[in-house]
Amino acid sequence: MLLLGLTGATTALAIHKAAGAEACNSGSVAAASAVLDRYVAAMNAHDTGRFPEIFTPTYIQHSGRSPSGLDAQIELFKGIFAATPDHQMQVDDRVIAGDKVVARTTHSATHTGTFRGFPPTGKRFSYHTIDIWRVENGKFAEHWDLTDAVDVLRQLKAD
Repeated sequence: MLLLGLTGATTALAIHKAAGAEACNSGSVAAASAVLDRYVAAMNAHDTGRFPEIFTPTYIQHSGRSPSGLDAQIELFKGIFAATPDHQMQVDDRVIAGDKVVARTTHSATHTGTFRGFPPTGKRFSYHTIDIWRVENGKFAEHWDLTDAVDVLRQLKAD
């Protein structure tokens, strides 16, 4: 059982070892935390050249919003950074267990370029995500996430 203090409340999480997940020890926690830190640094520097150090070549994206694979992630984020050149990400919370990294994040940016067919608005916006990655050999191998895309559209369409 892991106890976390989140916004003044205490949350209890039971950690169950998933099939194939390694035991969670201080070395694997540090390695998993390090790959998340490398990802955030690359995101905030808009440095897709560091993605091969972060994602496996066969990275699986389960969100359905973008294709899988390292090359697809590089192209996706090049487009994101072109459309939102001041895009920044911060990790608000992280939980690491076995081969999984969970992060609650906040992203902020200004929409200055076309992205996914949505023309630039010049508006500043922010959004929150909850991401789950599976780590393999010190890199992200799979990803699941929840992003409030409706809130992003609301902010960009607001007058």
